[in-house]
Amino acid sequence: MLRLDATALALLPRAGVGTDEGFLQVEPTLVLERGEDFGLNLGAPVRLRLWRGGEGTGLVRREDWDSLSDWGQVVRGLKLGSDNAPVGDWFGALESYSLLSAHLVRRYSNRSNPDYHPAGGFLSGTLGPLYTQAFASDVLGARLMGAEIALDVQHVLFGQPREPGRYTLALSAVHDWGRAGGDAPPVTLAHLDGTAVV
Repeated sequence: MLRLDATALALLPRAGVGTDEGFLQVEPTLVLERGEDFGLNLGAPVRLRLWRGGEGTGLVRREDWDSLSDWGQVVRGLKLGSDNAPVGDWFGALESYSLLSAHLVRRYSNRSNPDYHPAGGFLSGTLGPLYTQAFASDVLGARLMGAEIALDVQHVLFGQPREPGRYTLALSAVHDWGRAGGDAPPVTLAHLDGTAVV
């Protein structure tokens, strides 16, 4: 599928600081899908300046393309594998993403900053009683990344369960480099979790 959307857009100053700017936003899109195991969605909003912006501003809004991470917005979505496959990948925007048990990362969005448009990604896989998921909030820059490994204890003790994931032990770790829009010390968090569903 090929599509082109065009919209008028005005950015107004915040708290009286700055000037208003007007743009024509053009958004080309290319979508390819092949079954439930493969999907590719490419496209990005290109904001063309209609008025104002100050000295040294160009035709295209500079803040949308001024870092390597901003080029990640071209990949809206790349899906390899499905929920039923032993391995699956996803790259693109992370909207309300939670890392497995969601103890360390819950409802995370990597596109909440209007001037930062990274492509995040996660990889999930299953091997017997083990289930794992790893993610990066920005595949083109060191921001936030982590992983969780869960062991299905019922599967280990009694064989393949009818309802997997009812009795698990899980270990998760997340690292933040402290480079997202300011200076902050890097931090690593780890969490050990046990779950029993009765």
